[in-house]
Amino acid sequence: MSVLALCMMLALPSAADLDRALDEAEPPPALRASFRAELSTSRAVRRIEFDPYADPGQRFRTTRVTGDDPELDAVVADWAAERQPDVRLFADDLRASLGDGRILSEEEGWRLEFRHKISPNDGAVDAAVSSRMIGRLSLDPASGRLDEVSYSMMEPLRLADGLILMSYRQRYGFEHSRRWGVTYVSSYDVEARGGRWGLADSRRLEVKITDVSFGLAGDAGQELASAPAPVPWMSAGLP
Repeated sequence: MSVLALCMMLALPSAADLDRALDEAEPPPALRASFRAELSTSRAVRRIEFDPYADPGQRFRTTRVTGDDPELDAVVADWAAERQPDVRLFADDLRASLGDGRILSEEEGWRLEFRHKISPNDGAVDAAVSSRMIGRLSLDPASGRLDEVSYSMMEPLRLADGLILMSYRQRYGFEHSRRWGVTYVSSYDVEARGGRWGLADSRRLEVKITDVSFGLAGDAGQELASAPAPVPWMSAGLP
């Protein structure tokens, strides 16, 4: 049974809040965002800035480079190559990813645990990982808005190149703009552990997004499609 259907069937007081929280995470097509972000691994830090209203060559800039990490540089380059890098701030396909679920009661309220549906945006590796994912979603107990979404693998996965992905976890933190009525991603981290030939290693990436400023595009042609998690980056650096 889907998460939303389960909430409605149990007549939970927060069922309407869940639906509203998901609505607020799905911005209008013309909404754009300028922002700063800091991406870090154990070896390096990169700080970026994006302004959709700047001249084309100045919209996405790297403003701080500390340490040496080619894998982190690849993540930054991949983000910069997107036609609209600000779509990563919007969890617009979260509702579609909610599969069968159950409700867990906790001291702070309740949390939804659900099977993660494979997204059309997922590549081959992403789809393989997604099929083994359990998601957890929680709302802010005071506002009823989206607070955190996390995913973790239920069992190890052997990829086509022989890599065994033993664990994989990702987490999204959210904040809300009252002025624009939109909930957006304010932090993101992903951690994977795996290896091949009896060797194992782990990788962790953290992203913190700050100084977010929203505006409207000149037209409604924005492509709202959440970028997939950087699973290929995480697996590429493992032994």
